[in-house]
Amino acid sequence: MCRLYLVDDDQDVLDSLTWMLTGLGYDPLGFLSADAFLSSADITQAGIAILDVQMPGMDGSALLSHLTTLQSPIAVIMLTGHGNIAMAVQAIQKGAIDFLEKPVDGDKLLSLLEKAKIQTMQYTQRNLAREALETKLATLTPREYEVMEKVLEGKLNKVVGKPLVF
Repeated sequence: MCRLYLVDDDQDVLDSLTWMLTGLGYDPLGFLSADAFLSSADITQAGIAILDVQMPGMDGSALLSHLTTLQSPIAVIMLTGHGNIAMAVQAIQKGAIDFLEKPVDGDKLLSLLEKAKIQTMQYTQRNLAREALETKLATLTPREYEVMEKVLEGKLNKVVGKPLVF
């Protein structure tokens, strides 16, 4: 199971979400600010974050932008007590999975958490595949790399091979 983070400046909301999610088998870590989250969480590892949109200091939208800029593998669900359509659209465009309003609908949150788990698994699998490919590419000789580049350019085998004949 991937790490689940809750970031909300309201302690009552953190307590409520923590209680609900713990009862559903999760082990969430709560933070009262984006700064506390960034200083404690490992944002290089896959996980899920539920971010409050409106917080003092760095708000949830700015935190989402920051995670996106850093290409963090953390899937984000936005949460707000004062949402509007423009805010929701902006969050989705920045990469959030979805936008929830308080009070949280438990069934919808569970559905989004499943979606987020799938997204983090896919990210992890793509990352592992990319690393495996990079490892294989590192073993190519300069000549093999040259041939590969020509093949990737779409050149026919006979066109690639002709200059290689000694």
